[in-house]
Amino acid sequence: MSIASLRLLILALVAPALLLSAGCGKRACFHWTELEGTCPSSEDAYVFFRNPGCLSSIESIDSEADFDGELCCYDVTTVDTGDEECAPAPGPKPVPGGVGVGGFPGSR
Repeated sequence: MSIASLRLLILALVAPALLLSAGCGKRACFHWTELEGTCPSSEDAYVFFRNPGCLSSIESIDSEADFDGELCCYDVTTVDTGDEECAPAPGPKPVPGGVGVGGFPGSR
């Protein structure tokens, strides 16, 4: 397995724990660094929001990424999967300031 594939796998496992919420609109984010280059396109970003063995609450990614130096964030459309028993993959704790799916108050 290449380093790039391993990095994608690790990010795919921890990304669901990094979903954030805000009052208006829904945004989903994952950690990214400048060393990794530009954020993935909206078409390629979906893998970062998957948790193997779980249904994804993200139905579609509706924007290209906004990068704040630490996070790639996308506007998303979500659905209730009813998959309450599926726990997020172990990994880093969510970024402070959010719960569920969403974004950052006042960002943009």
